Amino acid sequence: MQDPKTCPVAGVREIDFNAEEFQGDFKTVYTQLHASGCPYAHSSDGDFYALAAHKDIVEACLKPQDWSSRYGPGLQYQPPEAPGVLVTVDPPEHTFEARLVGKAFSKVYFESFIPGIREFLNARIDAVFADGACDIHKEISEPLPLWVIFKMFGKEVDEEFIASFREGFVAGVGQMLRRDAPAVRRNDSVHFLADHLAEVRRKLAAGEARPEDNLLTRFISSEIDGRGLTDEKILGFCSFLLTAGSGTTTIMLSNLLNRLLEVPERLERLRADRSLIPVAIEECLRLDAPVHGLFRTNNEARHVGPLSLQPDTKVMMLWGAANLDPTVFADPLKYDLDRDMTEIRKHLAFGYGIHICRGAPLSRIEGQLFLEAILDRLPNIRLAGPPRLETRIPVLQGIRELPVAWDRS
Repeated sequence: MQDPKTCPVAGVREIDFNAEEFQGDFKTVYTQLHASGCPYAHSSDGDFYALAAHKDIVEACLKPQDWSSRYGPGLQYQPPEAPGVLVTVDPPEHTFEARLVGKAFSKVYFESFIPGIREFLNARIDAVFADGACDIHKEISEPLPLWVIFKMFGKEVDEEFIASFREGFVAGVGQMLRRDAPAVRRNDSVHFLADHLAEVRRKLAAGEARPEDNLLTRFISSEIDGRGLTDEKILGFCSFLLTAGSGTTTIMLSNLLNRLLEVPERLERLRADRSLIPVAIEECLRLDAPVHGLFRTNNEARHVGPLSLQPDTKVMMLWGAANLDPTVFADPLKYDLDRDMTEIRKHLAFGYGIHICRGAPLSRIEGQLFLEAILDRLPNIRLAGPPRLETRIPVLQGIRELPVAWDRS
């Protein structure tokens, strides 16, 4: 193990981000960090520092030349020579990849999924409606984002793979905040999609597929200045999309419904005025950001507040804490459907700067259609028991089970 790069600092709070005590009461910890006037933290166990102030995180994210992503978004140092994609690369490679992905991830492309998402949601509700109750996290929040991503890939959902993927997701992402985590084997999704990618290339070459058919055909067909994505990059991005895009959207959907059902009047306000649905989604993203934060490393020695950073120190950008910063959000612990959207959209749930989540618009579409289906199809929906929190993956904050019931008449 390499020598520590960090050490305890007077006045800076020590936090074990993997501890059950933190996971069970992290919003109190974040609130105390802000109230203390020293919104910084240190983890002796993980050998990293963390930033909680909104302004500090925004400033760091706007300076990728100072704060690098080349060592990966987790606590373990990814070899900088390892092939990365988007979240694990810096400019100019990131600039090239972001432009190519941006061409594929257009507003029109995302909106093309709306009819299929509605059909999927209605089918899932049809399957459980007569029961009058279900774990809606299992029945809808988990499968919906994966169904969307498989549609993006132009591939039918493979239930056997999905079961294996979920197990690997918990094992892999669950280690992101552990410095001594065992090496995670290469994601099965890369192997799973390799044959599919080869078949898509064959179909394009034979004229059996069109460049606009799905995400893979778009990636294969897109170039900037005569340069396209290699198969390794395409597979890496698809693997990243499966991991980051499915898990976080799943958490958002269940967090969102839980926030509305814990105070039933909230859902009734949305039933009476559906123009509030975007506010409900953004306010949930702010208050219940699915990801606590991700890491950057500083390229050179620098000072941030009371912290003296050696070069290439892992520093966690705490999106979840920044979203509770009282200098940015009034009464930050309140879930407020009357909060001004201009204020809410300052949240950092999707990151900030060049590494902001490219799939955020699609997640918002899924949240909108999810709530519309709930309001249309499940009369008098209500909590049927306490939610079970997800504690296996410390970098995430969300729900693992959400039992609900509704009137069948």
